This record gives sequence, structure tokens and C-alpha cells, in this order.
Amino acid sequence: MAVILLLGLAIVSCAGQERQPLALEITSPPNKAEVTAALVTVSGIVSSPLATVMVNGREVETAEDGTFSTSVELEYGENTITVNAAVGGQEPVTKTVTITRILVLEITSPQDKVEVTESPIAVTGTVSDPSARVTVNGREVETAKDGTFSTSVELNYVKNGITVIAVLEGQEPVTKTVTVTRILVLEITSPQYRVEVIEGQVTVSGVVSPPSARVMVNGREVETAKDGSFSITIELQYGENTIKVSATAPVTKTVTITRILTLKITSPQDKVEVTESPIAVTGTVSDPSAGVTVNGREVETAEDGTFSTTVELEYGENTITVNATVDGQGLVTKTVTITRILALEITSPQDKAEVTASPIAVTGTVSDPSARVTVNGREVGTAEDGTFSTTVELKYGENTITVNAIVDGQEPVTKTVTVRYVPPG
Repeated sequence: MAVILLLGLAIVSCAGQERQPLALEITSPPNKAEVTAALVTVSGIVSSPLATVMVNGREVETAEDGTFSTSVELEYGENTITVNAAVGGQEPVTKTVTITRILVLEITSPQDKVEVTESPIAVTGTVSDPSARVTVNGREVETAKDGTFSTSVELNYVKNGITVIAVLEGQEPVTKTVTVTRILVLEITSPQYRVEVIEGQVTVSGVVSPPSARVMVNGREVETAKDGSFSITIELQYGENTIKVSATAPVTKTVTITRILTLKITSPQDKVEVTESPIAVTGTVSDPSAGVTVNGREVETAEDGTFSTTVELEYGENTITVNATVDGQGLVTKTVTITRILALEITSPQDKAEVTASPIAVTGTVSDPSARVTVNGREVGTAEDGTFSTTVELKYGENTITVNAIVDGQEPVTKTVTVRYVPPG
């Protein structure tokens, strides 16, 4: 367009050529623009720099290239800007644009549909005209020279509407709203859900936001620290215990804790073989107040939960049953199986020995001194410590010495050694 207008200027300046119509163009602002400023720059171009240009009735200077620029004050709402251009002997040319000045309002914080835990909350924003009257939820707030404003708003739990209104005299108000939901956050950090414990007490700890919330644990109020943390000790019954933590709003969290009675037999080990009787039975129970029985016989429990007793064993397999119980709770049972065996040993002579003398001394031990011991079918006496000794006549060459031991109702135990007799000479 500027090229066309300049071309028109060149044509007009050429001597002897026909005059061209006067051309006028508003280059800024665009028609139907919306602005917030009180002043707008109006610029354009006219085909003859000799033309007189008027903007809203006020003459403006035109440059040699036909361009012009000036400022126009705007009212809020619709403004018509009229530009006239006239040159001697030509029809005047008129151009108009319509500009709307608007009031712009923005809430910069908080964001819409945000969730928060604290109250009050800071509300900040900007208005395009610092002279505008701004209210937040009906309460007037001060606006800075740059159009910014800030205030605080108390929140209720659940949804809160924050409405900001900006207004100028004689103008329609501008309204912006955000919705903020205040929530109460409650967390049980310990104990874990559905954990099993053996102690009679458990520490319940957690965190609540905001820290000003009133926290109850199983109906008992607990103190909350500045960071929102809390902790309390709760007594447990045997079996399932429900711990209910609530905070004002209300928000409730629950965990289920099961207190169990544990029982362990520390000695003897299961499926072990032994020769002695009686045998020591030891163990531990998690609650020293529990009643403990070993094969139906009550035993005393120490303060640390340990217990010890002795049990007579029969030869063969023996089951040792330990029960533990506390008032109103089910029985906890542990069992081990112990086998009592008869042990027999020939200590002399060594197997496959060569001897030159006869008779030969045969010695050995048996684990039960009450056992009946025979050597090559001949019964021998047994000492209180289970040792025995006798002599056996040997024949020339290889001799087998057989020792049997037996107790009532049990299979005999047999040991043998082979001795080679070689007389001297």
C-alpha cells in the first residue's frame, strides 16, 4: 500500500500529467482492536505530503514520504478514530477505525481447581488499570502502581470460591473466579497395616497437614508438632487390634495390628538321637506371663521369657510337646521328636588286631548301665558308669568276638571285632 501511495506522489509531481485522487491509509491500530492503555498511537500514510491530515479533528504533521503519527486518548469502551486528509482542489478523504479500551483482570495465584492444606491462602493478581477498584470476595484490596494486588483469604474445608472484581466508574465490572479446595492430609507412618507383633505396646506415629488439626488416636487426643508429626503408645490385646486415627475435618485412617504369642523350643533339636534320660528341654516364650507346659507339666517362666525343665525318655521315639497360653487366647504349641538309643562300644581289642597271648581281655562301654551285656554269649557285669570287662579264650587263627547289649522291650545292639591269634614260635 505504501508503494502505491508513493507512486501516487510521484505521478502528482510529474509536470503536465493528470492529477491522481488523494489516497489515505490508517496503518495502526487495526480496526476493531482491543487495548488496555489509555493512549493509542495512530499512524498512517497519505499520497500527498502537501495534504492536511486531521486525526479526530486535530491536525498532525505529515512527513516528506506522506507518513504521519500521533497519540489519541481513549475512553473505556468503544472509541472511533477518524482521520481526514485534504489537499487544494481535491476531494477530502476520510478513514475511520474503531478501538475498544478494555479493563483486564488476572488472578495469578492460586491456580483454579487447586487443592491446598493451609489457611489463609495468598491471593495475588494484576489489573490493567491501577486506578480500578479491586475487591476479593467482597473485600477491597489495595492496588500497586504497576497494577498488582495481593491479599489473603481464609478457607473452609472442601471447596472455596474466590471471586475477584475490578471496576471503574461508569463501566461494567470485570470478574474472575477460581475454586480452591482445602483438604486435610493425614498419614499413619507406623505401624504398617496388618503387621504382627509380640509386644504388649505399639508406637503409633504419623503426620497431619495442617499441623493445627486436632488428632485423636483411639479416641485419645495426641499432641502435634510444628511439622505436623505426632506419636503415641497404644496398649495391645492379644489378637487383632484396630487403631483408629482421626483429624478434624474429619479425616480418619485405620490400621489393624495383630498381637501374637510366640513360642520356641531351643533345645533339644528336632529329630535328634540321644542316649541319656532324662533330657533337658529349654525354650523361650514372647510373654513371660504366659502359662507354659511341657508334656502336660507346668514349668516356670523367667522374666525374660525363658524356661527349662527335664523330661524322662523311653527307648525309641519320644514326642516332646510344649504349650503356651495367655488368658482368653488360643494355645500355641511346638513339638520336637527325640529318639533314645542304646549305645554300645568295644574299646579293646581293636578290630583285626593280631595277638600272641590267650585268653584276651575284652572291654567296652554301654550307655545304659542297666542293660544286659553278653560277650560271645556269656553275660558280663556292667559297672555304674556303663563299663564292662571280661576275658575270651582264643583259638589259633581268626576269632570273632561278639558283644550284645539289651534293655527290656528293645532290640539288642551288637558290636563285633575280629582278632587273629598267632602263638609265639
